[in-house]
This record gives sequence, C-alpha cells and structure tokens, in this order.
Amino acid sequence: MSKYKLIVEKNKDGYWSQVDQLPGVFSSGDSIPGLINNSKEAIELYLEEAGQKVNPIEFELVMDIQEFFKVNEFINITSLAKRIGMNSSLLRQYSKGIKFPSIEQVARIEKEIQQIGKELSRTELQLI
Repeated sequence: MSKYKLIVEKNKDGYWSQVDQLPGVFSSGDSIPGLINNSKEAIELYLEEAGQKVNPIEFELVMDIQEFFKVNEFINITSLAKRIGMNSSLLRQYSKGIKFPSIEQVARIEKEIQQIGKELSRTELQLI
C-alpha cells in the first residue's frame, strides 16, 4: 500500500488537489470522493509512465483551516469550539482567514476533529 499526502483546495468549480510527494501531479473533481478517484488515476498514470510499480493507493488529506471549513461546511463551528474549549468567535475568524492560529491551536483543533471522526466511525444507526 502506498500512502500519499493529497493537498486539497476548494474553489467555485469544485475541488482540486496536488500530490505532495509527486510534483506536477494534480487533479480535480466535483466532490471529495470524485477528487480522490481522479487523484488515484493521475498517480497510476504517472507511475506507469515512469515505469514504476503501481501499488494500492491510500491518501491522507491535507488542508489548512480555511480549506477544511470550506470543504466541510456542514460542521457547526460553535459546537466544535465548545468541544475544544475555544472561543467560537476566534474559531470562526480562523475559518474565514481573518486571524491565523498558532501551531498549538491547529494541533488542538485537529485532535478534536480526529476524535469526532473516531466517535462517528464507531456509531451504528438502528431503525426504531
């Protein structure tokens, strides 16, 4: 399994990415799943043309705080800030690029987002 960092940005036309380890490998898509699929195809093509072995591909998505909140606009900033123990106004300013967080603040935000992901992945819904 080959793991690549996929640097993701959102614009008015959808999403685009750059593969961190492979300069010059870019892709786009209408959605994150579409972007991931197109990025896999771009990497496979790049490796095949370079005569390298193509292994199964896995991605780590990389984006700054502004991009994260653009891509995940369904996240309630006030609720996330409360979970982190951060002022919601400050987190909103980070999400809009008005203020920029320190490395420590980014680590706190990232840790809580990953924790939420773990909690969601352990959730099972039932019909009642």
